[in-house]
Amino acid sequence: MCTDVRFVRLEQLHVSARTLDFAFELGSQVQVVPRGQTWSATTTDAGPVLTWTNSLGFVALDGFGMSDFFADGLNEAGLSVATLWLPETSLPAVPAAGDDPAVDFVNLAGWLLGTCRTVEDVKAALAAVRIWNAPVRALWPSGRPVPPQAEPLLDAVFTEHLSVHDAHGGDLVVEFLDGRMQVHDNSVGVLTNSPTYPWHVTNLRNYLGLTTAEDQPYNLMGMPVTPTGNGTGLRGLPGDVTPPSRFVRATVLSQAVEGSMDARAAVNQAFHSLDLVSVPRRLAASGDYTQWYVVRDHDAPALYTRSYDGWTTDCHDLAALGVAAEGPRRALPLPAG
Repeated sequence: MCTDVRFVRLEQLHVSARTLDFAFELGSQVQVVPRGQTWSATTTDAGPVLTWTNSLGFVALDGFGMSDFFADGLNEAGLSVATLWLPETSLPAVPAAGDDPAVDFVNLAGWLLGTCRTVEDVKAALAAVRIWNAPVRALWPSGRPVPPQAEPLLDAVFTEHLSVHDAHGGDLVVEFLDGRMQVHDNSVGVLTNSPTYPWHVTNLRNYLGLTTAEDQPYNLMGMPVTPTGNGTGLRGLPGDVTPPSRFVRATVLSQAVEGSMDARAAVNQAFHSLDLVSVPRRLAASGDYTQWYVVRDHDAPALYTRSYDGWTTDCHDLAALGVAAEGPRRALPLPAG
């Protein structure tokens, strides 16, 4: 379970945020990736494999000790890429026949972060490759020990969709269903998990009455009735942690944040908004809980991180980290408990 949201009504600022919810401990670190690194997608016998050098530096969060595969990241051009769980995902186990280079799903985030500036760049890039899904066992570097948290997933594939935001107000959802890629411009600015994105947008029709305005006193058959407390316009807002309910709550948050606000206030608002969609430990029977939170300032650009057990917020300013120049990679920890 995860939730991703951008404040689409902040016209002068571009701020987005997400939670990472998972049952297995990810052990994530913040990877600082300057320009000029060389990469290769997972090897396959079915035609050419994508290789690239990242012309854009970025910071990204990894997981399971797999330092080249990213669940979330932000690059120096202000483009972010996030992966969120989607069980409906269906990709071929080997690339389809063709002359375009092949790239496996888990390499998509790093490739897009390192080479794309806008959501339009992402659309063009994805249309020029053959995308397939490799099992974790095939991805694991030869000779590297498998950490305990990754062992249950060795024969699994990552069934996820992508949420992409840029520094120009572009928002994109990319899903892979029945072996085909589906790209959606995301005017809502929100993504969670199952079902697919179009279903969630249709489901919003069930919540048209939600508003941050207060109910007014009402004359009910001659009897005056007054609202009970504040927040009456939000009656009916679903409160459980299922993906549809979190999608509705995140959409309300994305629509409620507007008006004059500086970047620091927007980042602060984003973290407090994530409180409404985060999942505490022991609440979900699946074991999923919010292991970390990120807020992205696409204009700076800067990536802010918090962990479940941490009481502090780290700001990773990409310019200060020097990602625009070539240099060695390094890893930084999430805020400690």
